[in-house]
Amino acid sequence: MNCGGTSQGLKKDPSPHPAIQSWLDYLLVERGLATNTLAAYRRDLVALAAAIRLKGVQFPHQVRIQQLKEYLQSLMEKGASASSQRRRISAIRGFFRFLVLENQLDENPADLLVFPRQPLRLPRTLSLEQVNRLIEATSEDNPRMAMRDRAIVQLLYSSGMRVSELCGLRWRDFQTDGKYPLVRCHGKGGKVRLIPIGDRAAVAVQNYRSHLEADAPKLVDHLFVSTTGRQIHRRSVYTLLARAAQVAGITQGVNPHLLRHSFATHILENNTILRELKIREGSDSVPADALPHLQNLLGHASIHTTEIYTHVNREQLKSVHSRHHPRP
Repeated sequence: MNCGGTSQGLKKDPSPHPAIQSWLDYLLVERGLATNTLAAYRRDLVALAAAIRLKGVQFPHQVRIQQLKEYLQSLMEKGASASSQRRRISAIRGFFRFLVLENQLDENPADLLVFPRQPLRLPRTLSLEQVNRLIEATSEDNPRMAMRDRAIVQLLYSSGMRVSELCGLRWRDFQTDGKYPLVRCHGKGGKVRLIPIGDRAAVAVQNYRSHLEADAPKLVDHLFVSTTGRQIHRRSVYTLLARAAQVAGITQGVNPHLLRHSFATHILENNTILRELKIREGSDSVPADALPHLQNLLGHASIHTTEIYTHVNREQLKSVHSRHHPRP
């Protein structure tokens, strides 16, 4: 395994144990994990190492599962959430698994750690009417920026991509020469996926491009740019969505992930409506072919992540069933 790289931006005081740094370098170079993920794993393991040393135990070679359980229990007693605990366990298990593969340890003391049950929290979504209002609210005194902001909102909703993926788009990733307009999306772990987008989103991007070419015939590489011509920052996307939501009279906080949730929910709802006359008696499940399709669109590594959306539209499914099933 190649561990020669350096995880840039992750070396902050206190310096991590060399074994931790080696694992982070491996995740960066070999797995291509996002910097934010690496930073979270680094904090988790540095904190673990410090707690283990306070017990007079050599880290990582003398660590045993009981010490790991006691550490995680202490975090839970301090109020750590289930999601936070799951991330820490994932980091701990991955780190010690790496040491075993590198022949630095004979066995993984974290193998038997159990992930805590995470309470189901349904994602918030916007209605289609709210999405339309949000799009119409993206207007500014500067026509080019108004075109840009409208294209951003349209593309986020039409593709379901993450804000980091949108900010990284380049003009060559926007394809309109085929049967359907497509966007080449560069996701987590360096994975690339093609996402079909709606005609309205494609037109919004083309209109934005026309305004850019009117100002400067030679386009910059990145699709969405700031007023200075540089790649747009994710903070700017959050800001423009908050401003548009205020103009549209949408009181709930609007952010890129809310549009992603809305995209996924509406996709499943439409998939359900197409099959509403075929719903089995008493069924409250999503058609079997819907989830893998949605998983690919969202770029989820596991279909279990996508399954959260089956809970979102159960009430809609029950409503359809009661309207169309012949038995009362």
